[in-house]
Amino acid sequence: MPVKKEIKELKEVSSVKPKIEDIYHQEIERPRLTSQSHGFKLVLVMFIVSLLGGFLAGFVQNSLLADYYQSLGPTDNANVNTVKTSEILDLNFLVNQKNNNYDQVLTEIRSHLVGFYKKKAETGNILESVYNDKDFLGSGVVITSDGWLMTHQSVIADQDFIVVTSDKKIMEPAKTVTDPFTGEVLVQVKAENLSPVRFAEISSLAPTDSLLTAKYSLQNHGSDIILTALQKFSYHDQSKGSDFLLSTEKIDHYLKAAYEYSASYNGAVLINSNNEVVGMLFNSGRATLNLAIPAYYLKSATNNFLVNSQEIIRSRLGVNYLDLSEVVGLSAKVTEGKIAGAVILGDAARKILAVAEDSPAQAAGLQAGDVVIKVNNEILDERNSLTKLVHDYTPGQELSLTIIRSGEEKEIKVILGEI
Repeated sequence: MPVKKEIKELKEVSSVKPKIEDIYHQEIERPRLTSQSHGFKLVLVMFIVSLLGGFLAGFVQNSLLADYYQSLGPTDNANVNTVKTSEILDLNFLVNQKNNNYDQVLTEIRSHLVGFYKKKAETGNILESVYNDKDFLGSGVVITSDGWLMTHQSVIADQDFIVVTSDKKIMEPAKTVTDPFTGEVLVQVKAENLSPVRFAEISSLAPTDSLLTAKYSLQNHGSDIILTALQKFSYHDQSKGSDFLLSTEKIDHYLKAAYEYSASYNGAVLINSNNEVVGMLFNSGRATLNLAIPAYYLKSATNNFLVNSQEIIRSRLGVNYLDLSEVVGLSAKVTEGKIAGAVILGDAARKILAVAEDSPAQAAGLQAGDVVIKVNNEILDERNSLTKLVHDYTPGQELSLTIIRSGEEKEIKVILGEI
């Protein structure tokens, strides 16, 4: 059955769509002094009340809230950067606030999430057929209303699996398609009227913006949600000089969350205040999870597949480069005096060419030392890397690259190939 080429927009949950930042915002009104003549008495009273208040707050925290936080369970990691269990939002508690906005936002988030579980063999034992935490592989999200889902290769690996939706329907995978660039996997199930996510335009996202991390959970009304933020917008290993050499054919950077998560958050998504996906967490091989595939790479994979309907075909330019917005120490002769852009460069010690042989870049006449500053008039900067801009387009499209070569600005036309 052909894949629908349009992803349905989610229905507005109310005439004015509630935002997560509005729901969790609390206003604190300062007490006002009504008369200066009573200033001393007021200060004395406030001092006594503050002492009593401090004692009472300590008693409540140590005696009453301790039982509540303990009931949530221990943290998965003792690392100080790991999310503390007290920061997990108990959905049952929020829904019981009798506030429809809570229910609307959380219901919408849950409707996007799916869980992946190891497929159980039939044994005839009823209790052994029940899926539990040890069978949980990770999370994913709905990307089309007619049954296409997205997760990461590290979630499902080579295992036989089933998919569980927010309303606890169990579905068998009919087809899987892997994106070789990001490691994302599209999974098809036989379903209709699912609730697809929207991908965020994260260029306007600020470092101080709050995000939610959402994973699938059978035991918590379909989801576990944690309040978080981003520590870095463009992260990759930078322990040695060779780590800075990037390629247009490999994913160049990730989002780095402010907290570290346990393995159960593999495939969980970061969500902004408009209920849009900012990124997807994945297992990078480290002890804890805190790296996420950015939304623009998730979106380009989805759009690419919807166009081809069979596979995800990524674009090939064929250059290696240094991102000038993240490196220091290069001479002005190398950078052409620029602090942003991509200087095309190879590594003779590792036999890495600046411009790959028989590549679109070579056919267009790009050379080692060229500094690319624009792609189709979009400026390269710390939010727009050369790799990101190339993968905004599909194979066969023509790009206009603005470069600086030996102090002179030039326009280079290149037709993208396939990875």
